[in-house]
Amino acid sequence: INLYNENNNITKEKIEKGQKEKDDVGKLFKRVDTLENITDFLFYINLVVSGITIIEFEYQDLFFIINILTSLTYILLTNFNDIYYKNVAENERRKVFIKDSFNVAITDKTTSRDYYNNEEKESIKKMGLNTFENVFFTKFIVKKMTIFESLKAFVIIVLFVFLLVEVKNLEFLVLITQTVFSSEHLFKYVKFCYFKLHVVRIYRKLREVFVVNPPSNENVFIVNILDSTMDYECLKFYCKVSLSFRIYKKYNEKLNKEWDNIYENAKKNSKSKV
Repeated sequence: INLYNENNNITKEKIEKGQKEKDDVGKLFKRVDTLENITDFLFYINLVVSGITIIEFEYQDLFFIINILTSLTYILLTNFNDIYYKNVAENERRKVFIKDSFNVAITDKTTSRDYYNNEEKESIKKMGLNTFENVFFTKFIVKKMTIFESLKAFVIIVLFVFLLVEVKNLEFLVLITQTVFSSEHLFKYVKFCYFKLHVVRIYRKLREVFVVNPPSNENVFIVNILDSTMDYECLKFYCKVSLSFRIYKKYNEKLNKEWDNIYENAKKNSKSKV
């Protein structure tokens, strides 16, 4: 009997572990991340090829062709990722977000059980805290990404200027594709900066609602949560910024500890029982 109970407990532990490790939404975002890695590789290839085309040598025309192909492939894959893969992943993440906030099974997809670190019952308040936690992590990751993203934008501008000034008899098609490639990446950088700016704004608003000065009026509390949540979701839909998974993994433990402190303060200060 003891052996049976022991085996039964082990089986339960395995099931619980399997459930905890199951992360359907994470798999969708890994697909996005894989395509992002491919486009990043094409981006660097394009930079190298663009630099080589500045030099006049026997195979310069071949590098012009490679430049055109890498530029067009980068543009196509980037837009496909934004339009399809990111939308699919974000839609499922939103459904899981609602599912966790209100305990309503609107999707069969799951995510890691420790994705949201709060003990609130399903409610508007829980949804607000989930958004607050998301924004807290996003704000940190985006800040860490800023230097690298700015450097990439600077390099692409410098190389593009070199191409315009130094390369003689530049084929019209090369000029068009490189212009589109550069503008595509620079527009992504502008959206990144816009995203970062507004994430900070939303974070401050949520911190005000939950920590600094929680509204005593229940309706005001609900409206502020809904406004911030919709604001953040719309911002992500428009900007389509992919957060660095490497940074997330590196600082996850540190951020979880900081969030636990913020959440404890939110529990103490929030007077609403929504």
